[in-house]
Amino acid sequence: MSEVEEGKAPTTTSKRLQSSHSSGMESSILRFKDVNFIVGAGDKTKNILTDVSGTVRWGRVLAIMGPSGAGKTTLISLLTLDALYGRAVGKVTLNGVPLTDQIFREHCFVVKQHDKHWPYLTCRETLRYAAELYDVAASEDIDAVVEEIIQKMGLVTAADTRNSSMSGGQRRRLSIGIALLKQPTLLFLDEPTSGLDAASSSNIMQEIVRVAKEERIIIVCTIHQPSTKVYNSFDQLMIMSRGREAFSGDVKEALPYFESINFPCPPATNPAEYFLDLVNSDFSDEKVITEILDTWEERRPSAGSSHHKKGFGDDEEGQEGVTKMKRAPLRKEMAIMFRRHALMMQRDPILYIGRCFVFLTTNLVFAIVYWNGRDYTQDQAINKFWVALWFIGVPSNMGVVAVYALNDEFKSILRESKNGMVTGFSYVLAKTILVLPMFFIFALFALGIPAFAIQDNEPKGFGAQIILFAACMFSFESVAEALAVWFEDPIIGMLQFMNFWFGAFLFGGFLIAPDDMYWPFRLFYYIMPYGAYARSTAYEIFAHATFEPCDRATNQLSAICIPETDGVKVLGELSKVFPLLSSDDNFIADLVAILAIGVFYKILYVVGALYKSTLVAKIHEK
Repeated sequence: MSEVEEGKAPTTTSKRLQSSHSSGMESSILRFKDVNFIVGAGDKTKNILTDVSGTVRWGRVLAIMGPSGAGKTTLISLLTLDALYGRAVGKVTLNGVPLTDQIFREHCFVVKQHDKHWPYLTCRETLRYAAELYDVAASEDIDAVVEEIIQKMGLVTAADTRNSSMSGGQRRRLSIGIALLKQPTLLFLDEPTSGLDAASSSNIMQEIVRVAKEERIIIVCTIHQPSTKVYNSFDQLMIMSRGREAFSGDVKEALPYFESINFPCPPATNPAEYFLDLVNSDFSDEKVITEILDTWEERRPSAGSSHHKKGFGDDEEGQEGVTKMKRAPLRKEMAIMFRRHALMMQRDPILYIGRCFVFLTTNLVFAIVYWNGRDYTQDQAINKFWVALWFIGVPSNMGVVAVYALNDEFKSILRESKNGMVTGFSYVLAKTILVLPMFFIFALFALGIPAFAIQDNEPKGFGAQIILFAACMFSFESVAEALAVWFEDPIIGMLQFMNFWFGAFLFGGFLIAPDDMYWPFRLFYYIMPYGAYARSTAYEIFAHATFEPCDRATNQLSAICIPETDGVKVLGELSKVFPLLSSDDNFIADLVAILAIGVFYKILYVVGALYKSTLVAKIHEK
């Protein structure tokens, strides 16, 4: 089908909030025909969905019900192009055009079962940033747009409450409010009443039905066990069991249909509960369920449903083709992302500001434990080196916290990317620019007082040591970012980070000399940052220092004892204990090596973020 000419965005706030009209798709229809979902290969293939079909037009709500394992979540994952764990077969169209990732990002929105919003933003801030990112109005009209959504969603009392403190119902209404800001043609809701009490569930469903009618949106939702009131609010109903349809049609058709096949609903019984029990293997005989499924397969065309194979919904009138929607230019998206994440970094007590104070506190402890190391006597040379290692060892190890936090953050970005709000590129670019100064702040907190006030390091080496520390933290943070993106489970990512940190410490060259490492283990010395950091940091500490001379005759137990006072010469003696060290200045080479390791993992992070933010399932036509 040819696409409709590109629509022009309206200029007034009221028009911008009328999603279907503003997109030029005011009579849209979603159709899916004979969709199957297959997992496994060869003789072990299994159909999770079998020949499921349906048609939903604008202003109507389709509720997909079924017992656990019925396939309803798989169906909505398939329709939202999220079913990546198997092969999807069939046909899914919006206004006759096959549903693609681009069409989904421009015209669809999915609200997952568990609402996830930025915890350190308020409801109003969340909506405002969403309005800006979706470019719904001129900047001077954004506040009016946001206020209208707040009023529509009944969020007035929670408008300035942080998302982490909002109730489940308020978070769900916030999710729907964000969807309205996008002005979608098609809205998917996965278990919209999950975790809510009866009153909240009823209110949410009333709001969903109202939104469908007033905003002329197609809404498809999965729902587990609705109350009678919620059940009666649906326009269309699909009952599933074992990945097949047991019924699909208007809600008012369901009771007559089941009565016609000798399964009448008892008086004063919630129809939804009755239907679910009827197709649930735990409560009904397997033969009965098979009979119900087979009967629907045979009688579907005569059941009066708008969901049937023949004609694929041809009885439903509606426009053909989809509009091409414009989005905010990348530079504007970048600026908004920069402001949003800068605000969250300021408010987050753990990821950045919190780690600064952890670094300060921990390194103060090391500085005090190694109190005698502040003396410039040669018997303290080894202690001076070891305290420098501890100053970087624990802070870099705290990157394990970043793996968990960044994994959670990236999942939120994936949801926004899926719904066409942001791109993975704008996220990684804005976040990288914001975080770079933090490595120098980390260094100031970790070394400022502990190393230069308590351990009395020479001020001449301050700049170089700060740069080396910041570079090393950049390297470990890049590892944390890459693991956070590539591993779905943050715990596995955290364990891998700990493996990297332990490997860096073991192969840093100070526990065992590089030449004594058995090949190919020596390779780890070159691809991990501690060796380069330790060598140049030790040089900066010793090169600018003047030590007391040492007389071997009176200091026989001291590992380092020479009559010279030059710190470089003392470092040369120390290198006999730690062959890693050198009395030569290798600052540039070591800094480049540390940064190269960080850049390598940063590239892995960027590639992973871009890849995963554009990863979608493909629906193969038969």
